[in-house]
Amino acid sequence: MKKYVLQRCLWLIVVLLCVGFLIFTVMYFVPGKPADVLLTAEATAQEKYEFNQKLGVNDPYIVQLGRYMYNTFIKFDFGTSYVYRVPVLQELNNRVPRTLTLGTIAIVINAFIGIPLGVACAMHQNKPLDHLLMILAMAGISMPDFWLALMMILLFSVKLKWLPPFGIGSWQNWIMPVIACSVQGVAVNARQTRSAVLETIRADFVTTARAKGVPEHDVIYKHMLPNALIPVINMLGGAFGRAIAGTVVIETVFSFPGVGVYMMNGINGRDYPVVRGCVLVLAAFSAVAVLIVDLIYGFIDPRIKAQYEGGGAHK
Repeated sequence: MKKYVLQRCLWLIVVLLCVGFLIFTVMYFVPGKPADVLLTAEATAQEKYEFNQKLGVNDPYIVQLGRYMYNTFIKFDFGTSYVYRVPVLQELNNRVPRTLTLGTIAIVINAFIGIPLGVACAMHQNKPLDHLLMILAMAGISMPDFWLALMMILLFSVKLKWLPPFGIGSWQNWIMPVIACSVQGVAVNARQTRSAVLETIRADFVTTARAKGVPEHDVIYKHMLPNALIPVINMLGGAFGRAIAGTVVIETVFSFPGVGVYMMNGINGRDYPVVRGCVLVLAAFSAVAVLIVDLIYGFIDPRIKAQYEGGGAHK
């Protein structure tokens, strides 16, 4: 298993290096430069050139790329925001906990609501409860999260005046963003769990357990569910990444001061260090989430254990 863990950790480093390279390249070839946005309309071409020269964006691509990769991955310096004049890493330290908390709450809700709903659907297959919950799940999957966020603002903030529409002044400010981030994930988890349980329910070990007279509750929760949850656990890593990345839109709608709003402001202002830092942080969250799930999957799936332990023994 040590080889498996080491392999996954090395892939994490490769992924982050590739993300850093790609986001730098994309931002480099985006038309326009920071001076076009940050300076006034009266600025001369010479003033714009000198401004860009000071920021280092006039240097050749390979020079800028090397400087960026060295500063980011060797010195762990994401640069300073062109607009805010504050180190990007310092600002991210303030915003990352909010985004991470929002995404974590969303994924916990996804698991603790979606998985039981999926089990209930599988145990009542083709019955009214199954049809009803699957219709609701399909609606949740099809519903864009930004549209749901806007509808909740219109209903709960504008019409009913129950909840504040933006900010993080109190716990009430978190209710609508959490719901908007969770609905789609709950629906996906419910459908995935239903499919996994239906596949496991026909397995020989389940039939054997029932033939031995094991209580149905134990058959479901001690024999069937642990095996059915293996693919669901694998899916949760990607779901966490999507929840973190999806907060970009949700934070923008609710003016939630997290990484998403910071990145959108950076995009609008051609604030390259901000955009690169935010994308890299969001990619890191997604990659680490997938890494953790892969490690859990490796420990609970005997096939992976046998593959790596057997390979090591053979050598």
